[in-house]
Amino acid sequence: MKTIKIQNVTQEEIQVLQNELHEYQNSLASNLRSQSDFLNAIIYVDLALRLWFNFRNKIEKQQPKKGYTITLKASESAILLKVCLWQNQSNATFERNVKTKYSFTLDQQLKSLQL
Repeated sequence: MKTIKIQNVTQEEIQVLQNELHEYQNSLASNLRSQSDFLNAIIYVDLALRLWFNFRNKIEKQQPKKGYTITLKASESAILLKVCLWQNQSNATFERNVKTKYSFTLDQQLKSLQL
């Protein structure tokens, strides 16, 4: 399986992405409408929770001088892209900028994957 790498990620950016994953996961869990939505939400919530723990582990480690490198599977990258594209009304400017930055990066790398 192909992987996607995001390099030079700061601890603050990881925290923003982690918080957005948590809020996205809660939003999905509270807005289920049908069985197909339910099944999709289970997949999304599972992947988002896995990414949340992955980011949590990175935050707990000492930050490298050049920033973190995050390696993601294609499915995890797709979920993170959905989170970055998700419109959260409570976001401040920094959070919106982080999400925009990584949405461009993830979109470009996902489109260049050769499966």
